[in-house]
Order: sequence, then C-alpha cells, then structure tokens
Amino acid sequence: MPLVGTLNTMPLADLLQWAGSSRRTGTLHVELDKIVKEIHFRDGEIVGCSTDDPPEFLGQFLIGRGRITERQLLEGLAAQEASGKHLGAILVERGALRAEELSSHLTAKAEETILSLFDWPEARFRFEDGASPETQAFPVSLRVEEVLLRGVQRFDEMQRIRQVLHDPALVLRPTDTPPPAALLDHPAARSVYEATDGERTLADVRLHVRGSEYFVYRCLFELLRSGHLEVAGTRRAPPAVAPSRSKAPPALVLTAPEDTDRPTAAATRPRTGAVPPTVEKKLQRARRAMSSGDAESALGILDELYHELPGDDALRRLTLEAEAAFVEKAYRHYLPARKLVQLNRPMEELTGRAFSPKEFFLISRIDGTWDVKSIVQLAPLREADTLRTLKRLREAGVIELRDPPGTA
Repeated sequence: MPLVGTLNTMPLADLLQWAGSSRRTGTLHVELDKIVKEIHFRDGEIVGCSTDDPPEFLGQFLIGRGRITERQLLEGLAAQEASGKHLGAILVERGALRAEELSSHLTAKAEETILSLFDWPEARFRFEDGASPETQAFPVSLRVEEVLLRGVQRFDEMQRIRQVLHDPALVLRPTDTPPPAALLDHPAARSVYEATDGERTLADVRLHVRGSEYFVYRCLFELLRSGHLEVAGTRRAPPAVAPSRSKAPPALVLTAPEDTDRPTAAATRPRTGAVPPTVEKKLQRARRAMSSGDAESALGILDELYHELPGDDALRRLTLEAEAAFVEKAYRHYLPARKLVQLNRPMEELTGRAFSPKEFFLISRIDGTWDVKSIVQLAPLREADTLRTLKRLREAGVIELRDPPGTA
C-alpha cells in the first residue's frame, strides 16, 4: 500500500529523511497544478528524477542557460523525431555542446527538479515501494543529507525574496545605474536583466527567459537590492482561465500502516468517497462536453476542478484525455501544424494591451517565420496550453495563419 498525503501535513524534508534513513527503494510522486515530478530511490539514495513540467525539459533548460538557441533546439528535436536518440546526444553530435558540458547541465537540471519541490508545500505526494523504471529518468547519485541541507537553505532564501517580490504581476525596470560586468558575463543572468524592460511582469520575465522561479527571482532580488532595477508598478491581465484557488477539500486523515520504518506523522489520501455536489456537477458537465466532442470546454471546467481536487487520480486521467482530444482536433481544424503564424498588426501596436503571461510570451515569438508546430515546440508550456492560447489569439484577431511559401 503506497504512502500518500500532502506536503503541508508531511513536509518534503521529513519524507526524504524517512526514505534515506530507512534505505527505501521506490518512487516519490509529487503533483501540483497538473505538474508531476518524481524522485527515484535505491537503498535510500536518490538515483534519478523526472518531470512533465515543460520549462524543465532539457531543451528549455539549455535555452534558459544560454547554451543553445531556439533554432538549435528545433533542429535537435527534428533529428530526435527521426532517429529516436536522446536530445542531449544529438546536441553533442551536432557540436552545440561538449559531452562533459552536457553531463554537467543534466545534473544541474535534475537537482533543480528536486530542489524546486521544497517550494511546493500544498502538493500531493505518493510514495510507492519497488524498483522504478530508470530508463525514464536521468540517472543521478545524490545523498539525501545534501539535498536536505540545500533545500532548506533555498526555502529560507525564497521566503526572504518573496517579501520583496511578492506578486507575479510586479513590473521592474532598469535604473540609470549600469549593470555589473560580472552579470553581463553570465548569459542566463544577463538574459534576466535584459528581459526586465519596464513592460514585462515577473511572470512574463520567467516565461521569456525559461528560468526557474528560484533563479529568476534571486537574480531580480539582487539587482533590486544593488540599485540596478526598481519597481515600476504592477500590470494585471485577466488570465485566460481564472480558477478559484479555493482550499483543497478536507482529506481523510490516517496513520501509516503498521510499518516501523514509515513516518509516524499523519498522512492523507486522495478522495475515495463522495465529493461535494457542486464538484460532482462540474465533473458531469466536463464528461458531457467530452462526450459531445467539445474537449476545449471540458478543459475549462477541469482547470477549475484541479484547484478543488488537487492530486485526484481520476481527475488527472480525465484531464489528460481531454488534452489529447483537444490537441488532435486543434491540429486538424484550427491550427494545422505547418501553417505559418503571423501577427495581424505590428508588435508596437500591441504594447500596452492586456495579455496574460502565456499570450505575451507567444506573441513575442511570432515573426511570420515560425509555423504552429515550431511555436509549440519552442514554448515552455504544455502542448494543450500553447494551442489553446494560440486559438484564442486567432479568434481575437491578434494572429492569423498562412500557407508557407511554395504551397499550392
């Protein structure tokens, strides 16, 4: 029987300490807002991790670090689709990276995936005993004690940073003080500084540079403190979907099974019984929308439900089914993969309009030369989210599609 619960009832530090001290072999699954991250253990040591969060995919991670360009990523992904090889190996073969450099970046990416979980106190978790499929994860070798020390330090640092950068709608702008030379020599940090232009919000900057919240916020915090940036105000745009972030429903509380190696703190189960009538009505509406072929409407309902039933396995399966149905229909009817995307008016005329961070990011990538598939591959977003956003922009008259040159 797996151990399940939430990280606000059993903190990540306690889970890691338990897995390490009792020399567990198994997988810790952690989920928050549709994102699932996994940590794989063997005899109490961390031997791998994986994530379905697009910004943490290797290609996005390398762009964020300034190591490859968007064009190199697209070419690498095309070669990967044709050959089935690991993207990292392809980038090394093509001379975009050295082999030792790739290993260093992969380790850093794995550590970022794990350490970011310390900032997920409301996430749901499930620990399953047994060997994990190591082929799905980049192999690492990390001692739990080291992860705990760095994770706690990082959590404390983020708490201090958030006292200043407390709102993702904050807009920062450069001051008259020139940036330090050391910053300009660091490609990723320079990218953060250059993206902070007095127009982009914190959320916009994160998407633009494809950086983790920790790295981007730490850079901005230091630049604020040193007087190289200042707060310009806030810029709020209504999100495409505005879910009510209500608290998760009370979960059943139980003690761990009689196993002296398991933690003694209470854990929680995902829902197993009846759900509130309002939630059940929304689920029924989502299922009806799916049955009628309207996966997009179903996704809108499921987005709201994700905040009411976090970590629910049945909801996650239904969401993945709806996303797959919408993606297939979008490519077939609304956004053919090989159609070129262009803006209906110059970018400068769009400045100042209320766009969500996702919309703002995608608009900034559109120059008439990228097709739909390329934009989807370049965006640090879920495929369904990118296509839903492009569809809304097209319906609002912001973008249009055209055939590539030479098409009859």
